[in-house]
Amino acid sequence: KRGKGAIGIGTGNTLADKVHPNLSDSAALTCKAVDAMGQAVEKVLIKHGKGIINEQFILNRLANATIAIYANASVLARCTKTLNEDLDSAHHEEMMTKVWCNESYARIMDNLNQLKNPEVLDNFKTMAKISEAVCTKVAPVQGNPLGF
Repeated sequence: KRGKGAIGIGTGNTLADKVHPNLSDSAALTCKAVDAMGQAVEKVLIKHGKGIINEQFILNRLANATIAIYANASVLARCTKTLNEDLDSAHHEEMMTKVWCNESYARIMDNLNQLKNPEVLDNFKTMAKISEAVCTKVAPVQGNPLGF
């Protein structure tokens, strides 16, 4: 599985048989997000090891992606149930689910892609230095430009 991921081959749509057929594309996006998340976590852990605990900006992006993936799974499960039971709201929920999963996938990938962007990673380092300076001084480091 790790070997396939290393060369860009995902696990495929492993949710296809768990969701209503109308939601297969949305399930595939969620599977792609899970694969990307696994690769991102692996790379971050290889790079930082146990020191990852001190990389709050990176952990924040991973947490946001994880929460979005969980929400996708919940939305897909609820909509599958609604479609299988042929409830009156099924078509409406299907539309909402498809939009949610598409938008969510974009947010997930944005968070994970930030972890590969050198400019973003440099900003994380700079923000950490700013935080350290504020914590050391226990006040804003910069003075008031108006002099008071």
